[in-house]
Amino acid sequence: MRFRVSGFGDEISDELSVQLRVMSELGVDALEPRRVQLPGGDTNNIVDMSDLDLRVMRRMLDDHGMACSQIGSPVGKAPLDSDLQVQMQQLEGAVRAAHVLDAAYIRVFGFQPVQGDPLPADRPAALGKFQRVAEHLATLDPEITLSLENEHDLYDDTPAACAEFLALDGAPISMCLDPGNFVRAGVRPFDEAWPVLGAATQMIHVKDYDTSIADWAPAGAGDGQLADVLGAADPKAVAYLSLEPHLAGTAAGRGRDRAELWREAHAALMRILNSQ
Repeated sequence: MRFRVSGFGDEISDELSVQLRVMSELGVDALEPRRVQLPGGDTNNIVDMSDLDLRVMRRMLDDHGMACSQIGSPVGKAPLDSDLQVQMQQLEGAVRAAHVLDAAYIRVFGFQPVQGDPLPADRPAALGKFQRVAEHLATLDPEITLSLENEHDLYDDTPAACAEFLALDGAPISMCLDPGNFVRAGVRPFDEAWPVLGAATQMIHVKDYDTSIADWAPAGAGDGQLADVLGAADPKAVAYLSLEPHLAGTAAGRGRDRAELWREAHAALMRILNSQ
């Protein structure tokens, strides 16, 4: 059984029609929506889209035989002292999108420090806020899973910290493992993160980081140990590999066509999968 591949189409183009066309050409059959521009409209975050726009989006996905892997929400990517009600409203928007697009996962984060680095002494406050998010989701739809993405400058920046978030009560919580983000946090993704988080991982964001140039890189070209991670992962347990390459903002990618960079990122992932 091979992994199902998804991706962030907004790294191809803001326009959903372009996202779907390029992904379909590559045989990618699932989208992780984050920023979306419908035909004739403005670009909106997926959690801010109206019911009408979501139905239009659903028809466009259906026309391309495209599923929705998870909702790429910004919930939890906010300072610890920010208004939690805003996060709850974003969560409600994500649930609305998940219902229309038939997604079982909502991507979330572990909150940002107000200033400086995420100190372990402040983590209980972040866990407390996240607990309330999980409890709120349980009241909205207990069948949807919160998909925790690790981030180098948030309170879920280490494997041990992620494990604390995953153990909270409320809605189901699984790991959205991001090897590139772990590299930025000084963590070796396979050697140090996978032994702690592998069993809880149901999504993998395919993003690599090259510490020698301090920049994002195609899968396998950085220090993310992606070949090892994907070799250890079970396709029956991991719902999707989701391409989030970030190449357009790199020194090598700046000014280049975003769709072409996404194609290169997809080819790099395929080389790893085909070699295993």
